[in-house]
Amino acid sequence: MGHSDISLRDFIEAVGSAEEAHGAVSSAAVAGGLGSSLLLMVAALPQTRSDSVTDRTTLVESATALADVQQQLIETIETETAVRLFTARSLPQADEAQRSERQAAIQLALRAAADVPLEVMRLCGRGLEVAASVAAHSARAASAEVQLGIALLQAGFSGARANLEGKLSSFTDAAYLASIVDEVGHLTEEAAAATHAAESSLKVLPA
Repeated sequence: MGHSDISLRDFIEAVGSAEEAHGAVSSAAVAGGLGSSLLLMVAALPQTRSDSVTDRTTLVESATALADVQQQLIETIETETAVRLFTARSLPQADEAQRSERQAAIQLALRAAADVPLEVMRLCGRGLEVAASVAAHSARAASAEVQLGIALLQAGFSGARANLEGKLSSFTDAAYLASIVDEVGHLTEEAAAATHAAESSLKVLPA
């Protein structure tokens, strides 16, 4: 049964189970999805920062982007890469040809497994970029919700990054590994900049 078919209680209990294959990645995606949802709610509020056309236009655009991020994060929870990895590691290795084929299958499965947390990082990073716009144009009264939304997206990003970094030592393709490390660094810098911009907009200016 996919995670979208179970209740929140069942999902939380499943994550705590030793049999749950994607606890960390799924939890990161859920955190990012909740953060996106909070920001989406704020963007839809009738009151904006200055009740200007610019505010409303920006928030409408932000809501569209956040809905897309939210949906894609939900979809990542459904991805089942552990099964492919288990199957690859179960392949026969009686001779050199079989061992080579098995190793290639494992590396392919590992790439698939790495794609999931990497995508969660991308999506949470995108959510943080949009959060900066929501923070700048939404009503001050919703600052607590915006702040929590940002924190949840940060948690999703950090959790996915930690999960991905734990897989890197298993890769044998140096070029592929270098490309992943470069993208992780790039995404981290962008997420930090977006977070700073969003949090700066939430600060109340002195009277």
